[in-house]
Amino acid sequence: MRMLLAALICAWPAIALPAVKAPVVPDKVADQFVPAQFGGQKIEGLLGERMRVNLEGRLLHVDEKGILKGFQQRPGEQDWIGEHAGKFLHAAVNTWLYSGDERLKTLMDRVVRAQIATQLPDGYLGTYLDAQRWTSWDVWVHKYDLIGLMAYYQATGYEPALEASRKIGDLLCRTFGTGPGQRDIILAGQHVGMAATSVLEPMVNLYRYTGDRKYLDFCEYLVGSWGQANGPKIIESLNASGSVFHTANAKAYEMMSNLVGLAELYRATGNPLYLKTAQTAWSDIAAHRLYVTGTTSSSEHFADDGVLPGEEASNVGEGCATVTWLQLTWQLLRLTGEARYAEQLEHTVYNALLAGVY
Repeated sequence: MRMLLAALICAWPAIALPAVKAPVVPDKVADQFVPAQFGGQKIEGLLGERMRVNLEGRLLHVDEKGILKGFQQRPGEQDWIGEHAGKFLHAAVNTWLYSGDERLKTLMDRVVRAQIATQLPDGYLGTYLDAQRWTSWDVWVHKYDLIGLMAYYQATGYEPALEASRKIGDLLCRTFGTGPGQRDIILAGQHVGMAATSVLEPMVNLYRYTGDRKYLDFCEYLVGSWGQANGPKIIESLNASGSVFHTANAKAYEMMSNLVGLAELYRATGNPLYLKTAQTAWSDIAAHRLYVTGTTSSSEHFADDGVLPGEEASNVGEGCATVTWLQLTWQLLRLTGEARYAEQLEHTVYNALLAGVY
């Protein structure tokens, strides 16, 4: 834990980058662990070298046309193709804030402007034709749109990115809910609706950076939808059984994505049930469903207590599950300041994450 924690908080002469935008709505719950800003850190050793390789060998060589094609030439070649632009922007923003690399900034600028140019007048920024809207992974794609655009806005203050995000948020609020003519969000995504409702995380962030109450109300709608007859029962099941295996369909990536959003909603509202639920899931995964390397899941599904398949066909610790486990752990470290979460971050990063990046 000491190595990673030192890397996270190490002070260093700041790179001349713009100040990260602050939320307009203060959090109800203050973080107990606050790391140094990216520009005030310097990470060396194995982790620092792998970060350099990620910048030089991956981010600067991203298939720019490929991650934008699904938006520019709808429909996309696969149902979730639109997630890649947002994931790239999220990673690139963090890397730019740390490194100050102007080549990366130029690439991010192009991607953001090209993606925003494909947004339809009603706010739609997916990769589907009109007849297939809000099926399969469409809401999921908008989740990553929001994550990427909001990260870029926070880092650069580029107002069109915030405006595009607001248009997405407004469209989601108009489309889903319990009012006349509105759709059921649970029916709009895979894995008992968990794919669609994981838009919770960036919708909380949109509320924090706009102050628009309807976005927070939409977040509460998302959490309420889990308890519907056709919903995943995330809160009810986790607090009754204490088991992610016995919750919804045990799909690891999507469930942990929702829990990351729930931690953000706790930060914004102070509802203790939200933190309790996220911590219950984390403790269960750590105790019963974690491989020795610090990753979790087989074929992206949680298995029963102590069942940790290790065959080649088991697809152990798929990268998305590893990263989302890290994101959940990072949320809980920030919220509680407890050392066990920092210990787990170090263990997973050095043993599972770096081994899975090539």
